[in-house]
Amino acid sequence: MTMSDPSSENTTFYIEPIAQTSAAKWSYISLVFSLFYFLNMIISYDRYTANELAVALIIYIAFIIAYIKATKLTGKAVIQPVVAIIALSAFGASVNPGTNALFGFAAFFSGYYFQRRFAVSLLILNLIAQITSAMALDLLSPYYLGPSLACSLSLFVYGVFSQKEYLHACIQYKNKEQIEQLAAIAERERIARDMHDLLGHSLSSIALKSELAEKLSIKQEYASAQKEIAEVADLARKTLSEVRCAVTGLKQHGLIGVLEKLTSELNHMAFDAKLYHDTSDLPPKVESTLIMLSKEWITNILRHSNGNSVSISVTSDNKEAKLHIGDNGQTDNITPGNGIEGMRSRIAELNGQLQINQESGVKLSVTIPLVVESSKQFIDEEPLPL
Repeated sequence: MTMSDPSSENTTFYIEPIAQTSAAKWSYISLVFSLFYFLNMIISYDRYTANELAVALIIYIAFIIAYIKATKLTGKAVIQPVVAIIALSAFGASVNPGTNALFGFAAFFSGYYFQRRFAVSLLILNLIAQITSAMALDLLSPYYLGPSLACSLSLFVYGVFSQKEYLHACIQYKNKEQIEQLAAIAERERIARDMHDLLGHSLSSIALKSELAEKLSIKQEYASAQKEIAEVADLARKTLSEVRCAVTGLKQHGLIGVLEKLTSELNHMAFDAKLYHDTSDLPPKVESTLIMLSKEWITNILRHSNGNSVSISVTSDNKEAKLHIGDNGQTDNITPGNGIEGMRSRIAELNGQLQINQESGVKLSVTIPLVVESSKQFIDEEPLPL
């Protein structure tokens, strides 16, 4: 994703990535405001001939087409419908002064799609067209220019801020993608390192013992050779078992697998630990957050709890995921440290809630909503109404 610098010598005058993709899902509800175009015709209906009414309707249909094109086209192509809206609004005033309601749409597109210098140029063109049409058609009235100029200037500013909001969302989404890519790379490197540590020594030993067995066979020291071959077979079986355990561990990196392992560790440390789970597939971000919270909290229990019983529960439905971890240990006060503050921060990123209850033991309750709008959803779906 790149954004051209308006002050550079680059001839690009539209904003990336807005220029590369269609604008976000546009809200055509904003076209309701264009109905002010018909207000003057309704008030002064008797003054219009049938031909004038037909021409006014054609102008409005042409505006609708230009508006839709402006929401669908990208890059330089957006200039054409924007200029077309300005031209229709200016020349259409000779038939219906209500075209002053349409100038603002062109102003919004100018502020939203283009770099500041070119956007201001389009706005100036827009304002000149309004004033020129008013002078040429004897419409120098506050009822014509007042609403027209006010709407154009305010919608231009709104378009500029909408552009900034959209680009900010794009940057956030790109940063998130980069973090996920780095996390994936780190995980692959960890797996590669673990496999190297696991297999490197074993395979080297197998190779050396096999060569030794071959040399002993050549010397006809068959008893020693058989002993080495037996050790090779035993070492190969142990290595295979270790690989299977490692692969199983990788498969159990999910939330339930981690909780089962943590429950087992608690039981080994003389806690009466019980696990209940009823979950469907969780979003990766939610699952990884719950895994980290579970590890952090159960580590605290192992280090600091004076109780002997722990209950763990994780459930989810279509709306939210819930995690409860409680033990019967007693404590006078819990001072939030980096661990708890870190937990709160992770949950806040997902719009979730964390509660710590110290009645009848210490209980952690976490609730995370599963319907969370990400920056990508904003980019793909957020309406940008006028």
